Amino acid sequence: MSGTLYIVGTPIGNLKDITYRAVETLASVDMIACEDTRHTLVLLKQYSISKPLVSYYKQKERAATEKIVAELEKGKNVALVTDAGMPCVSDPGAVLVKECRERGIRIESVPGPSAVVTAMSVSGITDGKFAFIGFLPDKNADRRELLGETRAYGIPLIFYTAPHDLKKTLAELLNAYGDRRVTVVKELTKIHESVYEGTLSSVEIEDERGEFVLIVEPAEESGEKADPAEALEELLASGVSPAEAARRVALKCNLNRNAVYALALKLKDKR
Repeated sequence: MSGTLYIVGTPIGNLKDITYRAVETLASVDMIACEDTRHTLVLLKQYSISKPLVSYYKQKERAATEKIVAELEKGKNVALVTDAGMPCVSDPGAVLVKECRERGIRIESVPGPSAVVTAMSVSGITDGKFAFIGFLPDKNADRRELLGETRAYGIPLIFYTAPHDLKKTLAELLNAYGDRRVTVVKELTKIHESVYEGTLSSVEIEDERGEFVLIVEPAEESGEKADPAEALEELLASGVSPAEAARRVALKCNLNRNAVYALALKLKDKR
């Protein structure tokens, strides 16, 4: 009979933010699969837990999955953790869970903290709905496609970003969405937890060290909906290029830039 894979949520900062059940689970399993063994050892030491550890991180996810599944099929119980929060959500784990499901291996969730919900709780944003986007894709084309798809969402969008990507991410969001309001939450549950408010072009962050969650609010509704064709006609008549006119109108009207550009080309041909 195979063992059980436990998906265990761990603290996102403060080591006291862990459930009794999570501690009991980590203390009872035969081995723990973790994103960074050094990071997990700090948590285990805090609760006097000593278990065999196996490294399970994004770049070696498939190879590590085979090793862990083999142990589960021998009847061993395994806990899967990441450096912070719930595995499988912007962190490794989904590949292992999928493989276990396909093989009929029992999976049990031991829920814990979530940076997404924690950030929303301190943001003061009253809209109860939001879309979790996570980290932007590495490839430029994938990032552009994602930002284009989400531009028209009428609810807050939540992004993760590492400190070295903070300025770049804010600039890309500004270029894609226009100058929307943003709440930047830093170092959740840690000593230097901070919340900054502003717009994508002007938010001031005193210290850019740490992990960040960005909550980008929807574009503000203007009194009247601008007519994209009329706006394009005006810009084209003033000598603005179709590409630049499309960029401005797409941001102003919260429309897909490629669709607006196609309209701009048609209008230019008719002139």
